[in-house]
Amino acid sequence: MTKYTIKNLKELEVFVSEKKEYFNQEKCFAFKGDMGVGKTTLIQMLLSTLGVTDLQGSPTYAIVNQYATEQNQREYFHLDCYRIKNIHEAYDLGLEELFNEKKTIFIEWPEKVIQFLPEETVWISIHSESDNTRTIELDYEYRS
Repeated sequence: MTKYTIKNLKELEVFVSEKKEYFNQEKCFAFKGDMGVGKTTLIQMLLSTLGVTDLQGSPTYAIVNQYATEQNQREYFHLDCYRIKNIHEAYDLGLEELFNEKKTIFIEWPEKVIQFLPEETVWISIHSESDNTRTIELDYEYRS
């Protein structure tokens, strides 16, 4: 596990810039953290850095936002599974099929669909500290 301490948005921009290629893999990146900790902010910043220009914000109600770079060279998915009630609803939305494809997927609230996530999912935990800094942990193993 690798930990990063982020003190402000400028440092988050630096982190995203330095990790751009890491997050530009055809993998599932599962973002864990409390509500309001910055999962959506981090994902939106990543998508922008990767060349997505038509950002739509969090897919809280739509569940899935699909993006492509301007030249349609790469496709990205941003999922927010907070509102998914059960695994049957996730199945009806076609999430199992999406996770079986080789795509770059950024997912918030992955615990709701953990049964569908690929084994090689990269887990990103974000924690808010008492001094308003954030700790970002990158891990290849799920930890509850």
